[in-house]
Amino acid sequence: MNKTAFVLLFFFFLADASFSQNTAPVFKFEKKVLKLPKTKAGEILNISYPFTNEGTTPLIISDIKVACSCTKPSWPTYPILPGKADTIHVSINTKTLIGWQDRILEIHSNTADSPNKIRFKLMVDNSEDKKK
Repeated sequence: MNKTAFVLLFFFFLADASFSQNTAPVFKFEKKVLKLPKTKAGEILNISYPFTNEGTTPLIISDIKVACSCTKPSWPTYPILPGKADTIHVSINTKTLIGWQDRILEIHSNTADSPNKIRFKLMVDNSEDKKK
């Protein structure tokens, strides 16, 4: 009797764990990596990362971490319902950047695989600064 109850209880918890993993929100980005054109130093660039919540529960973004203060992300502060789309916006100030840039943004959310990562690549032309 105890052995049967244990086996049933084990399968119950296993099924419950499997079910709860399938209910998490899921990011689906149109593009996770953006390659930007060569840009003169000092310009401010604005880029967007459209995404859809392909999960079955609301997606909540709690924070986006960046390594450089030149990169300012903004994101929806409200839950993104299943099947709905929204956008993460990023402003990049190239004033202090030199040469090739490859920046990663870490998105902290309630997805099962958080943090999710998006990135942009950019060449900053500082040739005007060198002539002065």
